[in-house]
Amino acid sequence: RSFMSVGGVFYGYGWEPQLAELAFHAMFLVPLLSMDPFFGSKSGVFAVPTLVLWAIRFYLFKIMLGAGLIKIKSSDKKWKPGDMSTMYYFYETQPVPNPFSRQFHFMPKAWHKFEVWSNHFVELVAPFLLLLPFRKWRISG
Repeated sequence: RSFMSVGGVFYGYGWEPQLAELAFHAMFLVPLLSMDPFFGSKSGVFAVPTLVLWAIRFYLFKIMLGAGLIKIKSSDKKWKPGDMSTMYYFYETQPVPNPFSRQFHFMPKAWHKFEVWSNHFVELVAPFLLLLPFRKWRISG
């Protein structure tokens, strides 16, 4: 049996397969012979393969874009551009509230709409910056 099938219902939430995929990509970040001084470069610095970097960038792109698309494609009108009221209720119902939740809950409705629009930008627009060839834009993404 594989690691993913042993978990049963606990591996049905979506984060576990994503973590397994990221761990697979991260295995290739570390050069195999980096601990051996006889097989390294003179300075001891090893370059990470470009393919591995692009695989991790695509992984991050996929996660962020998927999170945004699932909100847009859902039948919940609170995420739709006509309503944008999901943050009105978030601070009352969040799973792990913090000391500032009460203050944020009582912010003006325009602020909450701005929060939803910011979330859409971060999850639907910014991930495309990860795939651009310009380093400054990728860092922004």
